[in-house]
Amino acid sequence: MKRPLLVIGAAGVGGYVVWQVLSAFVFPLLAALLGFVWTVVKIGLFIALLYAIYRLVMKAARDASETPRAEA
Repeated sequence: MKRPLLVIGAAGVGGYVVWQVLSAFVFPLLAALLGFVWTVVKIGLFIALLYAIYRLVMKAARDASETPRAEA
């Protein structure tokens, strides 16, 4: 009867120790990594937005230059 109870208790203590180690070392590293990844994604989206605006402006300028003008 005591054997299963000891296994459950050992698993609980082991889980607590693992959680403490992860919270002290691994979780901050994951947070820093995710922060870096999201910063790169934001910069990429900003560059993509600028490129899309540039393409729209260049297309509008090209269409305006190709439009025949009516002479008065």
